[in-house]
Amino acid sequence: MTSTRFEELERRCSKLKKARIIRLVFIIASLFLVGFSSYYWTNHSHISLVVTPTSIPTPVATEVQSIIVSDQNESNLTMPEKTIVPEIVPEEILFLAPQLSKKDVKLPVNETKTTTNSLSVEAQLLKNYNTVQNFDNAYALAYFYFERQSYSDVIIWAKETSKHNSSSEKPWILYAKVKFLLGDRAEAIRSLELYLGYINSKEAHELLNFYKGQE
Repeated sequence: MTSTRFEELERRCSKLKKARIIRLVFIIASLFLVGFSSYYWTNHSHISLVVTPTSIPTPVATEVQSIIVSDQNESNLTMPEKTIVPEIVPEEILFLAPQLSKKDVKLPVNETKTTTNSLSVEAQLLKNYNTVQNFDNAYALAYFYFERQSYSDVIIWAKETSKHNSSSEKPWILYAKVKFLLGDRAEAIRSLELYLGYINSKEAHELLNFYKGQE
């Protein structure tokens, strides 16, 4: 029993020694790798900084250097033929807006009057329709927007006008004209054919024939 225990102790000691040796070798190897990597990194970064300027081909480096010197010192050296120079369009200077203060900026008198009148007319027509909602007031708004080429409003008020008198050709014709002007020729023809299917109208029929001929 004593000899067996002794052998086991020897085995344990040998295992511990091996483990210590392995740890020591691992520590030494780690220190060596760290030292080598730091030494390599230091020398490599220094070499790269020194070598980088020489990696540029001589003609390109000369061209770049001449461009930089000419920009900084404004020397009389001739620029290379391949140097990219921004295009200068002197005509655009003529269209620059004058620098005016906010007090000096004013609309032309005619445009101001036209805008004011248009707003006042629109407000009056809306007031009239809100007061009396009938065919005439609704069509007046539709035609007002048609003259001012506000086609989305024309469509709204043409439909509203038709609600008051669906047999009248006026809102249908106005609606078809707007759809045609907006490029929707098929819808313009469809709306006129739909109306003519119930009511006979010379003006609507002539307009339909005209739109069908525009192919």
